[in-house]
Amino acid sequence: MEKSKLGISVCLLGAFMFLTGYLGVVAMVLVAGYILLKEDNKSLKKIAVGTIVLCLIFAAFNICVGMLDDVFSMFNFGGWMYGSVMYKITNGFITLLHTVVYLAEKIIYGLLALFALLGKEVKIPLVDKFVEKHL
Repeated sequence: MEKSKLGISVCLLGAFMFLTGYLGVVAMVLVAGYILLKEDNKSLKKIAVGTIVLCLIFAAFNICVGMLDDVFSMFNFGGWMYGSVMYKITNGFITLLHTVVYLAEKIIYGLLALFALLGKEVKIPLVDKFVEKHL
């Protein structure tokens, strides 16, 4: 098994990179920065860039859901819709969308970390195209 410059396996460092998705953006950027600057393994660099791209995709989804919430809030001008059935439906829908995006993000990061730990490569077409183009 190939070792990284830290002395741990490349698979373990790749899994850790994906698990930083649970820790937050700062941890993710620090680990990705280390991998991109210090490590020589091409697949490890792909994992680092792919994790950042995936984070940006989920951030874009969260921004879109937030904007949708703002659009629905505009209709509640003056509070006339608050407490109505329409308000409850739209508020429930937005909450459901936030929850789905959050759960999808955590599940995808967890599965990708598991696959990286096992040494299997997972193809995500949108992310892989971007990584291949810019790495």
